[in-house]
Amino acid sequence: MNTVQSLFTQKGITDSIRMLHTPGDFARKNLLYVQEVGKLKSLKPHQSRRENLDSFLFLGVQEGEGSIEIKGRVHRLRKGDCALINCADPYVHESSEEKPWRLMWVHFNGITAKAYHELFYEKNENCNVFRPENLRTAEQCIDRLMEYQKGKDLESELESGSILVNLVNFCLGSVMRKESPEQEKEVKCCSRIREYVNENYREQGLMSLLCEKYGREEEELNALFLSVYGIELADYILNRRFTVAKELLRFTIRPIKEIVEESGIGNADLFRRLFKEGEGMSAEEYRMKWAQWIK
Repeated sequence: MNTVQSLFTQKGITDSIRMLHTPGDFARKNLLYVQEVGKLKSLKPHQSRRENLDSFLFLGVQEGEGSIEIKGRVHRLRKGDCALINCADPYVHESSEEKPWRLMWVHFNGITAKAYHELFYEKNENCNVFRPENLRTAEQCIDRLMEYQKGKDLESELESGSILVNLVNFCLGSVMRKESPEQEKEVKCCSRIREYVNENYREQGLMSLLCEKYGREEEELNALFLSVYGIELADYILNRRFTVAKELLRFTIRPIKEIVEESGIGNADLFRRLFKEGEGMSAEEYRMKWAQWIK
């Protein structure tokens, strides 16, 4: 682990403070980690051009204005705007001459960095630039990261990794779209369906009952539930029944034949298949492994 701090004026172009960091093996293999973090004030316009960097960049505009070009797409940035960039892509940023900007930034990487950026990019409609409600959370993250880079130990890297997770979550939370009134209506509908399934999982023909109750086709309900919860309704019903079956095996002495029916699964072959595929063992083996009353 190694951190280098510099405070300088770059040929009359910027005033900046930046801290470079080389992560230890544990951070490199398991955490999000800082490569460089800092703040700068532009003294006169200049282009900063990068590409093919194994890094991800968060930057926020604290004062002034400027522009950033990413893969040929130009964005105007002003106070309060932010960007989250995969630095493998070519990008260029430049301060305004009339309103020189003041930036904060962190270059980071790590085992989940690419996945976080891909999710952000998707949720932000394939755009790298966003405008949060305010910069306070991001400013606090950058300040804390700069403070922790003064340390050269594993504890500092663990703390920095946690702060970077908070920072990317801030980016994601800023771009997650609020539901329209129609979408809110659908979410509430799915919530009611989920509550009904949780209480009435034993009922046979539950999917048909719900289709009739809500006046929708099975395919439509599956798609709606998937869009809200990331799982089709039919699979949610089966998962709920499977969870109940495991609870009954662990916390009761009921015979398996009764549990097949009590859980709502209702089919011995399906019951066996669920345990083989979901737990990698039979129901009897699951009970022996997990049931405290047996021990």
